[in-house]
Amino acid sequence: MKKRFHRKDVADIMDSAARSYSEIQYDRHMEELRKLHKGAYDYAIDAGPHKWSRVHCPQRRYRLMTTNVVECINSCLKFARQLPLMTLAEFIRNMLQKWFHDRHTAAQSMRHRLTDAAYGVIQKRVEKCNYMTVNAVDWNIFSVKHKGKQWTVNLARKTCTCNKFQMDFLPCSHALAAARERNLDFTFLCADYYKRETLIDAYSVPIMPVGHPSSWVVPSDIAARVVLNPKTKRQSGRPMEGRHVSSSERTTTQSCRRCGQSGHNSKRCSNPPMVNEGPRTIVPDDYRRKCSICHTIGHNKQTCPQKDTPVE
Repeated sequence: MKKRFHRKDVADIMDSAARSYSEIQYDRHMEELRKLHKGAYDYAIDAGPHKWSRVHCPQRRYRLMTTNVVECINSCLKFARQLPLMTLAEFIRNMLQKWFHDRHTAAQSMRHRLTDAAYGVIQKRVEKCNYMTVNAVDWNIFSVKHKGKQWTVNLARKTCTCNKFQMDFLPCSHALAAARERNLDFTFLCADYYKRETLIDAYSVPIMPVGHPSSWVVPSDIAARVVLNPKTKRQSGRPMEGRHVSSSERTTTQSCRRCGQSGHNSKRCSNPPMVNEGPRTIVPDDYRRKCSICHTIGHNKQTCPQKDTPVE
């Protein structure tokens, strides 16, 4: 939103609406957005609130708002994509092998029943519940008051009228205050997604090395197959290294720091270097192109008009 409309206030209101836990908060932020920027409001509604709004999402988000797994992998393979196919596959396997090992080791070293990230969120919410007043309705239902506001917590159903408990599947500060009233362990109120054992199980299966191709056991029917190269036509020009920029993103023009021209960078520059003299930038005669046929400055032998002239 910020890149499309280039306004920070629009992006802030949009972010508040996306992170709202109740439809009342969502409607209030969207009304502010409509009054501030009608085009941004229409763009958000046309995109579909179920795709970006927490309160309208039909799936479990677990406090996650965005996932950039594809862009993360692409950034890690930016230079490896230039390698041959088999080398690229081995690079990906080795990268994932290291990731799984490091994350499995980090998960085993955690000291709490929850992951470090979830435990940090719980500790911040515990600090808030110290100033709340809890009144029991029955064994599982509680009324929690703080600063003139009131919420109802049901520990059996794991719900709260603030909606954080049932949307994040992690106890909110009101639920933690109610659990402390009953001397309950708050880890039993958390979903298995946030627990240390779940993280360990996610990375428990290691990615094994494939070994040298000479040691592979290939079935005879597979070895007898002849796989031909696909019939493809290579496009002219240098292959694209970056990703395609979407229409909503702001594009920038490359500028070469060697020659000062736009459209390329210094890595692929074939122009003579520039020399700065005060406010002007000039090219000295020593660096200009000089033809090896007619010895004239300004062109090379490929564009020389005397190239096809027979030599006497």
